[in-house]
Order: sequence, then C-alpha cells, then structure tokens
Amino acid sequence: MIKINLLPREERVRRAPINTTLILAGVGVVVALLAMAYGWYWLSGEVERLEASIRQAQADVKRFDDLAKQVDTYRGEKKRLEEKIKVIETLVAAQGGPVQLLDEVSKALPNEVWLISFSRTGKRLEISGFAFSNFNVATLMTNLGRASNVLKSVDLVVSEKATVENQSVEKFIITAEVVEGKS
Repeated sequence: MIKINLLPREERVRRAPINTTLILAGVGVVVALLAMAYGWYWLSGEVERLEASIRQAQADVKRFDDLAKQVDTYRGEKKRLEEKIKVIETLVAAQGGPVQLLDEVSKALPNEVWLISFSRTGKRLEISGFAFSNFNVATLMTNLGRASNVLKSVDLVVSEKATVENQSVEKFIITAEVVEGKS
C-alpha cells in the first residue's frame, strides 16, 4: 500500500538531513583506530619474538664461547703433542746414526793405530790417537775419506812424535765433518 501524507506542509515532521560526511569521518576514525590497534598488537608480538631470538642468540654465543675455549685448548694440546711426536721421530731417526758412525770409524781403523779420544760437537768430529808411523795415520785418513756416506772433509790437524812406554809413536788429531742426517 502506498502512503501519502495528507497533512499540510507546515505540520509535517521535518527530519534533520543526515550528514554523510560526518558519518564517513566517524567510520574512518573507527577503522583507523582498529588498524592502529592491530598494528600495535602485531608489533608487540614482533618485539617479543625478536627479544626471544636475541636471548637465544646470546645463549648460543655463551655456549659457543665455551666450545671455542675447548677447541683452543684441544688445538694447543694437539700442537704440543705434534711437537713431541716430531722430537720422538727425530730421535728415532738419529738413533742408528752414532752406531753407524762408530762402525765406519772402526772399519777404517788400521791394525797399527789406536784411538784415545773420539768426540763430536755438532757436525764436527774429532779423533785423536797414536800410530806407529805417519803411513798408518795416512791410511786411517784415506779409509775415513772412503766412508763418504757418513764423513766428509777429513783433515789432519796435528801429527807429532811422542813416546808411549818407551816406544816412539806418532800422536795425531784428525777432524772430519759428519754428513747431515747420518748421525
């Protein structure tokens, strides 16, 4: 059914015009407040998540610092042990050297020669002794020179006459250089 207002114009109730701009502004303010509330809520959660991540990272750093100290300790221990192993290997390698050196000198020794001193300082070997003649000293030097795998640069330092138990002999001092790595 159709309604018709038959009242005169003056008696009609006048409604106030709706201000749509004001309503839209109110709705906009409410939406903005809701968006800000959601943003604050989201940022609060993000801050909590990041703070938890920072706490975890700090705990990891502390744990890794302890592990790094252990690793440094183990590295130092490893280095010390490797140095000990090198020393042991060097000693084992050089273990046969003096024996080989004495063997070569013993093989080079003629029958008429006897030794009274045998000393080694670094690479320098000094042999002193007595012989019945200079020929025996020369034979000893020649034989030592042939031991080229152990000795080199065999030199006569002193050769002089001496008397041992009323016997005239030659007192000598011979030096030689020990070949590197042989003893």
